[in-house]
Amino acid sequence: MDGISKSQASRPCEELNERAHTFFVRQIEGDWPYLWIDATYVKVRQNGQIVSVAVIVAAGVNSDCRREVLGMDIGPSEAEPF
Repeated sequence: MDGISKSQASRPCEELNERAHTFFVRQIEGDWPYLWIDATYVKVRQNGQIVSVAVIVAAGVNSDCRREVLGMDIGPSEAEPF
């Protein structure tokens, strides 16, 4: 492949945006007796500079033993105030 057009590149991005929106607005129901919160650091561009930020991920196991990512967020660090 030599290249793709803007419209070819934007179609998968639109689909990903829809999936991400569905994930973030879904209702989390039932009991989740096990919860893990962990972070990894990635480099991002903010205000024209490359900085390190924490990607915080919350995962849980529900009463039916189903494991699922419950949520995620990006913050300056994985410190408790965030």
